[in-house]
Amino acid sequence: MTNAAATRRWDFTPAHPIVKVRASYALSAEGIRFDSDAPFGAQGPAALRWDAIAEAATATLDLPGSQTGPSPPPAALAARLEWLLLSRSDRPERAFMRVLPSGSDRDALVAELRERLGSKWVGERMPLDEARKRLRIAEHSDGIDTVGLVIGALLLIVIIVVVGVLLLTVLLLPALFAFGAWLFHRGLSDLRAAIAIENLPTSSVSSAAIGLVELAGRAVVDNPSPAGASGTPSVWWDVGVDAWYRDGDNRGGGEWRQIAAQHGGDAGLLVVEDDTGRVPVWPRDADLILRQRTWHSTKDTLPAPGQALLAGAGIAWDRSRKLRVREQRIEAGGAVYVMGTLAEVGSLPQGERDSGLARWRRAMRTGTWKASVLRVTPSLLKAPLAVAFVFFGMFGRLGSADERSVSAQDAPPPALPADGVLVWKGRSGRAFIIADAPETGSLERVRARSLWRLGLGAVLMCYVLYELGNTI
Repeated sequence: MTNAAATRRWDFTPAHPIVKVRASYALSAEGIRFDSDAPFGAQGPAALRWDAIAEAATATLDLPGSQTGPSPPPAALAARLEWLLLSRSDRPERAFMRVLPSGSDRDALVAELRERLGSKWVGERMPLDEARKRLRIAEHSDGIDTVGLVIGALLLIVIIVVVGVLLLTVLLLPALFAFGAWLFHRGLSDLRAAIAIENLPTSSVSSAAIGLVELAGRAVVDNPSPAGASGTPSVWWDVGVDAWYRDGDNRGGGEWRQIAAQHGGDAGLLVVEDDTGRVPVWPRDADLILRQRTWHSTKDTLPAPGQALLAGAGIAWDRSRKLRVREQRIEAGGAVYVMGTLAEVGSLPQGERDSGLARWRRAMRTGTWKASVLRVTPSLLKAPLAVAFVFFGMFGRLGSADERSVSAQDAPPPALPADGVLVWKGRSGRAFIIADAPETGSLERVRARSLWRLGLGAVLMCYVLYELGNTI
């Protein structure tokens, strides 16, 4: 939240089923304004004068899941959503309904609105249907033709499925071979990294020379963040919550599906300290080898911070539903191993764009490819295509990658003095590893990963060659 003269502003990242969205509220002497870079729909920019507001309230909607049905809403969505509803005296059919921020920003924004609106404020956290009726807001007041949207989305889904099946019959074997080759390539990269770990001597921070270095020390941070599940003071942490969904045939099969995610701390910078000094590490595109802690609702007691985190998302931790909580973290003061390129800060790329392949990988990992597709899609097809993205994310996980909205691998360049040094990936394609295990433990993990990647990649390529040999 920022202040500028008589205007108060709150910037936040609201839940969105398709892409990462940035939004803001601004309250000025003239009225309220909501800005957003959402690619379509009712989360777009809107403004309303104070004298045009008839009544105001906040409304909530719980998003329940089904243990045997399709996946729950995408991980970007919380278990409960809250909106600001403003009915209009000038145009009753065009009500204002926009998502609210969470936490202290939500409380400060609502308090400011209550003060400005006085008797026009009629309630908080009302059930959505009740709030619509109380403020006399029709369900179609956001301007979306629901029937047309559903029909358009269904037609688009059918077209995508038909085209996909046709392409699958032609491209299945080439796709399997390409995937196997990619796995084999990643396995070779891991093998080269393992050789580098084994042969490169560990340097102290004070004696490390420009170029490829290996460092071992402690992760330090001025303001540790309690990890979401364990509460352990951490530099950075990431928590995922999964639910077990049974197959429809009731044979006992099923799969884990992510229903929520949370992260905290500073993912953009890691400071490594040993007995000789400190050095910053920019983790963008790093290979993070971190131990994953796991708790199962059927057999484990989740620490109090984790239970509070789930309760805030409307998720109960008990034996009535099979849940799993996963946590990765870099502990404050904990052991950390880094192998990367030591360089001067002034030599880092400034505003440099990723290469084509790197940009594609990052877009697939973060889900930003969906926003790019929606931007170039004709307006008539934007909403149906967005619904199709959600549909395939629920049933096929198309583009729903289990990555979080903020990732250490996607951190922007840190603000550091130009005459300083830091460790980063570099431009020569050499290994860049950050691990929470000593050198020997990191070496074992990289070796094991290289073996299964090499093996599975070779099996897939050999299978494709075998099938092609039988058809010739």
